Amino acid sequence: MSTDLATREAPLVTSADACVIGSGGGGAVAAAVLAEAGRDVVVLEQGHHWTAGDFTQREDEMLPRLFEEAGMRQTADGRITILQGRNVGGSTVHNLCYAFPTPDPILALWRDEHGLPELGPGALDDSIARVEASLKVKPIRPDEVNALNAVVRRGAEKLGYSGFVTRHNREGCVQSGYCILGCSYDAKQSMLVTYVPRAEAAGARLFANARAERIERAGGAGWRVEGHALGPSGAPRQPFRVEARVVVLAAGAVASPDLLQRSGLGGPAVGRHLHLHPSVVVSGVFEDDFHPYRGIPQSYYVDEFIDLERDPHRGTILMPISGFPALGATLLPGFGRDHFRWMRDFARSAGVLALLHDQSEGRVRPGSAFASPEIDYDLDDDDHRQLAEGTRHCVEVLLAAGAERVLVPYYEQPLALSPGDDLGVIERRGVRPGRLPIASTHPQSTCRMGGDPATSVVDAWGRVHDTPGLYVADMSVFPTSLGAPPQITTAALADRTAHHILEVL
Repeated sequence: MSTDLATREAPLVTSADACVIGSGGGGAVAAAVLAEAGRDVVVLEQGHHWTAGDFTQREDEMLPRLFEEAGMRQTADGRITILQGRNVGGSTVHNLCYAFPTPDPILALWRDEHGLPELGPGALDDSIARVEASLKVKPIRPDEVNALNAVVRRGAEKLGYSGFVTRHNREGCVQSGYCILGCSYDAKQSMLVTYVPRAEAAGARLFANARAERIERAGGAGWRVEGHALGPSGAPRQPFRVEARVVVLAAGAVASPDLLQRSGLGGPAVGRHLHLHPSVVVSGVFEDDFHPYRGIPQSYYVDEFIDLERDPHRGTILMPISGFPALGATLLPGFGRDHFRWMRDFARSAGVLALLHDQSEGRVRPGSAFASPEIDYDLDDDDHRQLAEGTRHCVEVLLAAGAERVLVPYYEQPLALSPGDDLGVIERRGVRPGRLPIASTHPQSTCRMGGDPATSVVDAWGRVHDTPGLYVADMSVFPTSLGAPPQITTAALADRTAHHILEVL
């Protein structure tokens, strides 16, 4: 049952076996597993409950509906943009559906360097199998590789770079290309159309527009979650209170540590160790129009520059990327005629992004308002170097594929490179926040798992150290940067945590 708490005229006071805060890639899974086991579950989601009929495929309408701060959430210095979902289903509603199991070398790293003997290779196999079945994960067919991905594949193969066509979680896809604005056809198997309906069918009560603001003990072994309903403008309305035996915090790697710190919970490591998977996009212009925004946006994946078996700590992934006019315009430099010169070639431009498996760490602190936590992050020297190398490799791929020119969108003196140009100029100039657009769609690790309560927030099962009944189940629990698309890992860890909660209850 779903209720829009913003329309309620009286305060809400209720109780449950479990209160799940957040309905995205972790929260929806935890809620469904607990509810299907017969537990009374309340789900609190600060965003609205949009459905396929609300997805208008218009940027000006969907960015404010689906993204935190209308897609303009940034680090405190304004140099990195962080895209996160704010709606029932969370970021799975706008993601691009790469479906990767957790890399075994990363699990081994977590086991060996973070005091987590329970999380070695194979530890998530059962959970991953359940999640992939629920999300209908399958290989992308050859006929589903669109023109953009074919261009990137052509360039990578010409250079001899390792790459492959991936798997995804779509069913009955019409290949409209509007994935990032929400799927109007319910083909994307997001939490909105999979685990959330499962949780509701099993009796879970979902409250949308419900912002949790404090978690505290409620006497005995119980917990209390308090907050306010949010109106359309984000202004607080009626208060609510939920009492539960167990709280599962799954609000994401920014909001989860923010709420823990506001509640005086989580210990000294909460909010620290932020990883972002920061990325840079370059754009190549080709001779003919090929409309890269049509079809499945991402199906090919270049892994030439990341080898987690050899070194699980670092690497760079290359991915195709295409936006829409407004989003694309924000990545192109210049004003007036200079900007128009690049936008004019929109239909014949291919984007490739370099995504960094970052070792740099940042921090999340409570800000002046619940909607705007303070996010600090910068790249260390080695990550600067790797991201510059990755950016150069993106240019190489596009030129090898036949691009006439490739743009590296520095704010000052944008760099337009043609075949035969010296690409070493990219490393000499460097790729640093503030010099060109850098974005993140994968914030993680701010409530990380570990064996030491002084340096981590939760144990191997997602339970906050020395705090019975309080769990975290989102990307914030990753001990390190994942170095791979995180959708399946997030859901699998939440599935594992939920099954552990059932054993405890």
